[in-house]
Amino acid sequence: MKILSIKMKKLIDKIRNLIAVDKLEKAIEELRKVAPDLNTDYGDQLISHQAALGKNKKDSRKGLIGPEEENKTRTRIRYAVLDLLSELEQIGSPPVPALPAENQPTVFISYNHGDSDVAQKLKKTLEQNGIAVRIDSEAMKAGEDIKSFIERSIEETTITLSIVSNNSLLSAWVAMETINTFYLEKFKRDKKLTACYLDDDFFKPRFRLEATQKIDAKIQEIDELIPEYIENKLDTIDLNNEKSRLHQLRNNLGEILLRLKETLTLDIRNDQYDKSLSRIIETITSPSRVSPI
Repeated sequence: MKILSIKMKKLIDKIRNLIAVDKLEKAIEELRKVAPDLNTDYGDQLISHQAALGKNKKDSRKGLIGPEEENKTRTRIRYAVLDLLSELEQIGSPPVPALPAENQPTVFISYNHGDSDVAQKLKKTLEQNGIAVRIDSEAMKAGEDIKSFIERSIEETTITLSIVSNNSLLSAWVAMETINTFYLEKFKRDKKLTACYLDDDFFKPRFRLEATQKIDAKIQEIDELIPEYIENKLDTIDLNNEKSRLHQLRNNLGEILLRLKETLTLDIRNDQYDKSLSRIIETITSPSRVSPI
């Protein structure tokens, strides 16, 4: 049995950091230098991912695919490479179970901090029913990158429970959690998304138009700040990152709303809370775990 060297562990951390800042091509290039030495199949997988990324970028430049389709491919490959890293980390060590016990589900609560009181209430209710819960206020490591935490939490839990509200639907971070779970559902049968709502405005036909106008206003505000940054010789990296997240939210909002409208999203407001939570708990703990969304 091979044991990972300190050098290899550092390399894996470096690659994970590259993925966190969306330098996926560079991450695969670094991993290709060592992966074939550990397992020939790893090298073949990475070559395949590299080719898919190249084709994805080429098709995007030619206008054959839009930003949404390009992002889907990158997300799929990102999770595949993260899975590969996890396998490499386990070499020489006993496998660590993803769940606290056999067939016991774990839940990651996705919410906007404006709805934190409800998120804590949900957490308490689920835990009282024997369900393990992960929430950022308790599980996020000091200094951890938010994007990395989201990806790790979705990967390491079985169900993402999304609290839908007017706040959350305008949050780029919550949108990232939702879209990442959508994609994982397609490739991993044990990943599910369940949604409950505090506001029902998303059912209204004009909601997407009004929400997009608010997102555009935030993007415009950033655009107006960029010349001031440049004038003061400031790096615009923070503005660029925020602007990219807002564009991803804008591009993905339609898919999120379609999913919410076409599936059963449960009302957890006031007198509906107990009834809806009973259904959510039943969904989470049932063997098939067929999500209401």
